[in-house]
Amino acid sequence: MAKNYYEILGIPRTASKDEIRRAYRKLAQEHHPDKGTGEAQKFKEINEAYEVLTDETKRAQYDRFGQTFEQARSQGQTGFGGFGGFSDNYSGGPFGGMEFDLSDIFSDMFGGARRPRRDLGIDLEMELQIEFLEAVFGTEKKIEIEKRDFCPTCSGSGAEPGTKVVSCPKCHGTGQIVEHRRTILGSFQQARTCDKCEGTGKAPETPCRTCKGQGMKKMRKTIGAIIPPGIADGQRVKLSGEGEVGYRGSRAGDLYVQIKVAKHPVFARDGYDILSEASISVSQAALGAKVEIETVDGKVMLTVPAGTQGGRVLRLKGKGVPHFDSTKRGDHLVMVRVVTPTKLSRKERDLLKKLAEERGEKIDPDESLWGKIKGE
Repeated sequence: MAKNYYEILGIPRTASKDEIRRAYRKLAQEHHPDKGTGEAQKFKEINEAYEVLTDETKRAQYDRFGQTFEQARSQGQTGFGGFGGFSDNYSGGPFGGMEFDLSDIFSDMFGGARRPRRDLGIDLEMELQIEFLEAVFGTEKKIEIEKRDFCPTCSGSGAEPGTKVVSCPKCHGTGQIVEHRRTILGSFQQARTCDKCEGTGKAPETPCRTCKGQGMKKMRKTIGAIIPPGIADGQRVKLSGEGEVGYRGSRAGDLYVQIKVAKHPVFARDGYDILSEASISVSQAALGAKVEIETVDGKVMLTVPAGTQGGRVLRLKGKGVPHFDSTKRGDHLVMVRVVTPTKLSRKERDLLKKLAEERGEKIDPDESLWGKIKGE
């Protein structure tokens, strides 16, 4: 039964390259053979689907030819589809004695021989929580992660120290094993990736005792991560080359660190602006005042204009979050809350009554015994 590469990665046929990469990273980590949930066959299918769908030419050919494409890619394992039931030694038919090279027949259609299966390490992704002010001004964090890294004994070469990496004795440095098959159409020459050198054409003269010639070993590593100023919750930092290493010293994948920003007791954020509240009294709102407030830079004096109403937003320019790509900063927006006093002395009550009379305002003061007690 033909494989559906889109279904394997769980993406629609219209998926972009970024969507394909995200789906691949998630599934590759989930099904990696070294994980408890890993499944080698599923992992192989995921890599096969990723290899085809991220190559524009191969993807176009797969979309056009479907199952025929898949059969041509897998000749080294399954044979040419559509002619099952005949012996490999069959030499009859109108094409008997003729020899065909499938790699020549399909090279233009399917892009030639397959690439090495493990020429690039896997991208990794993790979450990192930082404090609100660390997100505003940036910080440097130490991250501990368990991953495949270069073997400390052979430095990724796969060879025991003091020995050499030589041309692969099985494929003679070609990276491919060529096999001949005879079918009803005649003799076919087929190539598959060499299983000894994984298509690299090179193999250690004496395999490293630590990594068994793989050039990589699973270990814990501490990585320094620079978090840039102004980063927001949910954004990612790419640490190039800090993913899992590839086969025998091949290039490592990348590590993507998704940032989670902790909430602050005083501040909130809207883009590059900082938001907070300030409480002032009725007299400060009416007459104007200077009040001390907290900003991300420390305490500053905020000028409250006379006649300020509750809910008004005052702006402190340049006291917000730094921009990624410039020296500019956002603003600090302060919403003013006018607080009405709940307890008044007799003198304060009398003054407010006189103010109301002066302004011609109607009032209905609480003169009950309880009100008098509270007023006292």
